Amino acid sequence: MYRVTQVIDGGTPFESFKSYMKSYNLFVSHVKFGWGSSIIDPEIKDKINLLNQLEINFNPGGTLFEYFYSKGKLNEYEDFIERLGFQWLELSRGTITIDDDEYASLIKYFSKKYKIFSEVGSKSVQESDNMCPTDWLDSCRLSLEAGAHMVVIEARETGTAGIVDKDGNIKMETIELLVSKIGKESLLFEAPTKDIQSFLINQYGSSINLGNISIQNILPLEALRQNLRSDTLKIENK
Repeated sequence: MYRVTQVIDGGTPFESFKSYMKSYNLFVSHVKFGWGSSIIDPEIKDKINLLNQLEINFNPGGTLFEYFYSKGKLNEYEDFIERLGFQWLELSRGTITIDDDEYASLIKYFSKKYKIFSEVGSKSVQESDNMCPTDWLDSCRLSLEAGAHMVVIEARETGTAGIVDKDGNIKMETIELLVSKIGKESLLFEAPTKDIQSFLINQYGSSINLGNISIQNILPLEALRQNLRSDTLKIENK
């Protein structure tokens, strides 16, 4: 069954990046250039050329969109993504505030030319913890109805916000609601830690879509997916 493994790159030197991608490209479906790194990484064109050769999708991350949006420079954002040949974008609002109507309009606009990852959940632990399960569900539906290809469920690159509460507990009720009402095929769960990865694989099977995977954890995650590690050894693939 098709599943997404999205790797996050925040500035890996190209030779190391190339080694990982060439060795493990069978296990990588998408790369996100995190933290706005694509506008300052002197090797970004080399990375993009390599990913195109390997037929791995890539996007510039949601923080870069928020950076340009907050400065009122979306025209410059469009120039940048077109110049570098991005075909996938992440439109997020995890740090800045964008109201629902405006956010839906942005998704509709950009989805005419690009495949869109939207994002639900805040990078602020307090703000995410104030969201009830139906808030998450409504936000997912808003994004998909506006034209998003897939919805990213926030957990940050540290696994300390979004679907993880201030005490480090995974929000099971919220996840169950989203999977049952939206379907796991339309959701990409940020899962930077082994605990979150193992939990989601054990709960929903090896085909669950997972993101914010560090480049060093491509193979360890695949071992979890294939039930080769003790954390997932006893489950059956779903």
